[in-house]
Amino acid sequence: MSNTDDTIVKIRGLKHSYKDASVMKQVLHGIDIDVRPGQNVFLTGYSGSGKTTLISLVGCLRSVQEGSLKLFGAELHKASPRKLLEMRKRVGYVFQHFNLLDFMSIRQNVQQSLEIQPDYNAKTARAQAEEMLDAVGLGDRVNDYPADLSGGQKQRVAIARALVHRPKLLIADEPTAALDTSTGRDIIDLVQRLSKAQNSAAIIVTHNMRILDRADEILHMIDGRIGTAITEQISLVLPNLDDRHLAEIASKAVSREFQSGEQILKQGDPADAFFILVKGAVNVFRQETNGSRSDLAHFHKRGTYFGEMGLLTENGRRNASIEVRGDQPVRVLEIKAADFSEMISRSRATRAVITDEMWSRFNVDTQAE
Repeated sequence: MSNTDDTIVKIRGLKHSYKDASVMKQVLHGIDIDVRPGQNVFLTGYSGSGKTTLISLVGCLRSVQEGSLKLFGAELHKASPRKLLEMRKRVGYVFQHFNLLDFMSIRQNVQQSLEIQPDYNAKTARAQAEEMLDAVGLGDRVNDYPADLSGGQKQRVAIARALVHRPKLLIADEPTAALDTSTGRDIIDLVQRLSKAQNSAAIIVTHNMRILDRADEILHMIDGRIGTAITEQISLVLPNLDDRHLAEIASKAVSREFQSGEQILKQGDPADAFFILVKGAVNVFRQETNGSRSDLAHFHKRGTYFGEMGLLTENGRRNASIEVRGDQPVRVLEIKAADFSEMISRSRATRAVITDEMWSRFNVDTQAE
């Protein structure tokens, strides 16, 4: 029977330790992650949280000590150095500081990535390098040197070098850190466009909150564990909050998970919380007086929020029910009613955005009746 699982990265129970003086210090504590083709996963977290260790293991730069890490279906636990070297050739890497060779033209820098591939042919490699440079917008600069380029252009060369051998996984470590906001967003857009065109996955490590709206999934590392990216998720949904207020709300928000068939909100119940959808899909429906059920909407987009109607209307009760849609669990961020009220009282812009969305939904519901 053939294996139909196309998961590019599958991690279960991954642990890792370093020797600090004479003591072993554990830096990863039972990591579980899946990354699939076409998916862009953003990895956030403070310095020292374990991000670099994790991507170095995924990128075959370190040996797996404990747990399972499968890359392209191959188990890396107990893999030999030779096996890790072979697997590294199938991964593309983009770094914060570009790491271009100044004495080579940008075409030669990109072409160099192909020289380690088993089927290397100089003439073909040259054409591939020029084609990829054209794809990143530098087709007319192939004979220029890194010193002739801006920071954004250097990063485009680094992306071309990482993707020219068509890897199924791209690992980008702080690729926008040395760039201004606009250029950084352009670079992320480019990474996503090219990786999706190749049906590749990308793991992007970043501290840059301004690019998180480009993520398919956000993973947040805390002390070597994967947690919910609460601050990042709220900042995407409610960008008008200032940093201090955002931190306060994030500290009070709670991550909750609901299983298939469970109700998150029940029609008629007191409105006691506001919810932000992090993962999964939900149905919105109303139970009519004649006993029939009216399906109003379904939400599946990360960052969609709900529960605001009962909090902002006079009766203070839920006017519809919301349940998990499908077989997969739903993860939400829950903000209690008192914290929600404080949030919108301190930010007029946030209140306006949520109120506009509420009335938009209310009008749709009215038309459906």
